[in-house]
Amino acid sequence: MTEQTRNVVGDHAQVDTVVQAHHVGTVNIHQPRLLTHLPSFELPPERAYFVDREEEQERIAALGAPSGEDTGPGGTGDGTRPRIVAVSGIGGVGKTALCVRIGHRLSEAYPGGAYYLDLDEHRRDGVVDLAAILIDVLLSLGVEREWLRHDFRGLVRQFWDRTRNRCLLLVIDNARTAAEVEPLLPASARSLVLVTSHGPLHDLGPAAEELTLSPLSVTHITELLRLRFGEQRWSSADPAAVQALAEVCSGLPKAAEVAGDLARRLPHRSLAALAERLTADLHERGSAPVEALWDTAYAELAPDTARLYRYLPECPGPFAILPTAAALLGLDLFDTEDALAELVGAGLLDYRAGGYRQHALVRSHARRVGRAADPDGTERAEARARLLHWLRRQTALADLLIAGSRATVQAQLPPLPGVPDADLGSARSDALRWMEANRHALYGAVGLAYDSGRDEDAVALAESLWTHFLDHPRHVEVIDPVEGYRSDAIDAFRTGVAAADRTGNLLARVRTRSMLARPLWEQGGFDEAAAALDQACALAGLLDDSYEHRRMAGSAIDFRGQLALARGEAAAKYGDRGAALADFAAARADFTAARAIQSAIGNAYGAALQTYQLAKTEAAAGNQSAAAELFERARAEFTALPGRERMTARTAFGLARALRQLGRHPEAEALLAEALAAAVVRGSGYDEARISVELAELADQVGRPSDAARHRARAAALRAAGEAGRDAA
Repeated sequence: MTEQTRNVVGDHAQVDTVVQAHHVGTVNIHQPRLLTHLPSFELPPERAYFVDREEEQERIAALGAPSGEDTGPGGTGDGTRPRIVAVSGIGGVGKTALCVRIGHRLSEAYPGGAYYLDLDEHRRDGVVDLAAILIDVLLSLGVEREWLRHDFRGLVRQFWDRTRNRCLLLVIDNARTAAEVEPLLPASARSLVLVTSHGPLHDLGPAAEELTLSPLSVTHITELLRLRFGEQRWSSADPAAVQALAEVCSGLPKAAEVAGDLARRLPHRSLAALAERLTADLHERGSAPVEALWDTAYAELAPDTARLYRYLPECPGPFAILPTAAALLGLDLFDTEDALAELVGAGLLDYRAGGYRQHALVRSHARRVGRAADPDGTERAEARARLLHWLRRQTALADLLIAGSRATVQAQLPPLPGVPDADLGSARSDALRWMEANRHALYGAVGLAYDSGRDEDAVALAESLWTHFLDHPRHVEVIDPVEGYRSDAIDAFRTGVAAADRTGNLLARVRTRSMLARPLWEQGGFDEAAAALDQACALAGLLDDSYEHRRMAGSAIDFRGQLALARGEAAAKYGDRGAALADFAAARADFTAARAIQSAIGNAYGAALQTYQLAKTEAAAGNQSAAAELFERARAEFTALPGRERMTARTAFGLARALRQLGRHPEAEALLAEALAAAVVRGSGYDEARISVELAELADQVGRPSDAARHRARAAALRAAGEAGRDAA
C-alpha cells in the first residue's frame, strides 16, 4: 500500500470501508483520519541591516513573478521545471541575505509555501545528505512519516509527486554543484528556486538565470556601518576614519558586521583605532566569522589547486592570467586551467575583465595559509622565480616588437619550460596592446623582483618598460579600494635604481638613473631628477672606452640635456625668458656632446636621436627655421634605419609643428596625417591625442573651424578613453 491507496468496488464506485470474510464476528470500523495540509513558510527572518542591491532585487522579482494561480495537485501548470535564479559570489558578500529578503517579499505570491534549505547544515565531509533534506521537506508538505519512501530515488519521486504544479518558493543555500540542487527542484513551472553558491553553477542549464554579486561600494559599506554603529557615534566620527574603516571592509557586508561587533565590544575605541584593529584582524591575523567559508573551501581543494591558491598572492597587479598562473604553479596550461576553474567554483577566485582576480580579503587569507603551509618560504620563492622569469621574457619580447632592436643592459632569457610565450602578435600595435593590458603586473613585477632579491630581473623589467612608458606616460594609478592596488611608474623606476645599485653593474646604475629622471621631471620634480642625472653622469665617468660603455655615457648626457630642455620649457611658460634661454643653451651643449660620442662609436641611431633632440630645443626656443631644418635631417636619418618607424613618426610630428608655425600649412598637414597614421598603428592614444590637437591648431589657422572642432573632440575622446581604461583596469 501507498499513501494514495483507495478502496474500490467494481470499476467506478469508491467507498470508505469494505469488509469481506467467510465469517464475521465483531466488526470495529475506524473512520479514516482526515489530514489537512497547511502550507509552511519557513524562511528565516531578514537581516536587521541591509543596504543596496536594489537592481538585483528588482531583477529577481521580475524573474520570480508567478505565471498564474496555484491550481494544487490536480492543476494544469505549464511545464514541470521551476524558474531558477542562481546567485553566486564570494563568502560574506551577502548572497543569503539577498535571497531571504527577496523571498519574504515574494512569499505571498507562492501559496504552496516558502522553504529554506541550507545544504551546509546537512553536509558531512563535503557530502550533502540529500535524503535527509528531502524527508524534512516532504514532512512539511504533508506526507506522514510512515508513508515516506525508504530509498533516495523513491524520496525524489515522492517529492516530484508532491510538488507537481504547486506554487512553491525554495531558497537553496550554500550549493557547491548543480548535482546537489537537481533533486531538490520542484516539478512545477509555477515554482521559484533561489540558489546561492560561491561559484557559478553552469550545469543547472540555460534556463537558470545567473546573478553574480559583486562587493558593495565604499559608499554602501559606509551606510551599512552607520546603521550598525548608530547615528550618535557615527555623526561625531572623523570622516577620514570613516573612509578608512569602510575601505578595510573591502565591500563585504560580513566584514561590516564584524566591525559592528568590534565596536560594541570596544565602545571607547575611536573609529580610527577600530579601523587599525579591523585591518589587523582581516588582513593579518584573520577573522573567523569572515573566513569560515574560505577555510572550508580551501580544505576541500585538490592538492595542486590548493598550491595555486597559496601562490596567487605572489602575482603582482590586480589579476592573474592563465600563463602567469601556470608559471606560478609550474604546470602546463591545461592542468593550470583546471585548477583555476576549481578555485572559481569554490568562490576563492573571480574571472572578469580578462583576468582571474582574488578579492583583497581572500588574498590576505591565501597569504596566511601560504605561510602556514610553507613556513620558510621556499616553495613561494620558487614560484616567484618562475613567474618573474616568464614576465621578464615577455616584457623584453614585447619591447623588441614595439621599439625595435636596441642595446640593453640585461640579456633576454630563454623560454620558461612548460609555459609558452604570450601571443604578442607580429605587429608593434599587438605587442603594445598586450603590455597595456598587463601593465599593472609588469610594473608591479619590478618591485616583486627587488623584494625577492632578484635584482637583475628588476633592472631588466624596468628597462623593457621604458618604451611603453614613453607611449603611455602614466605616473600614478590607484585601483578601487576594494581591489587594494596602486601602480606607480616612478616607484618602479626608482626600484630599478635600487636594484642596479645592489648588483654593482655600472651600466645598469647609469641606465636606471636616466630612466628615473624623466618621470620625475614630468611631475615637476626637477631637483630630484637633476640629482639622479648628476649621479648618472658621474658614474658614466667611471666607464671604459668600449662601445657599450661609451654609448651609455652618451645616453646619460642626452638625458641631462632633456632635463635642461624641460626646465627651459617650464621657465618660458611662466615668462622667465632669461632662465629659459640659459636652459636651452645647456640643452644644446649636452645634445651636441652626446651626438659627437654616438657618431664617434658609429651608433647611427644614437646620433639621429641627438639630432632630433637639438631640433626640439630650437623649436622650444622659437627658432622654427632651424628647428625645421634639424627635424628634416633627423627624419632622414631615422628613415634610413630599419625598424625605427616610431621615431620617424615622432620626428614627422615635430617637423609638422615647426612648418605650421612657419606658415607652410599644406606640408605640415601631410606630415601630421603621416604621424597620426603611425600612432594609430602603434596603438598610442597619447600620441594620437596630441597630433589631433596639432591638427586642430592648423585647422584654426587656415580657417576650417569645423575640422578644428572635430580634431579637438577626437583628442578629448582619446584622453577620456585613456582615463576610463585606467579606471576599469
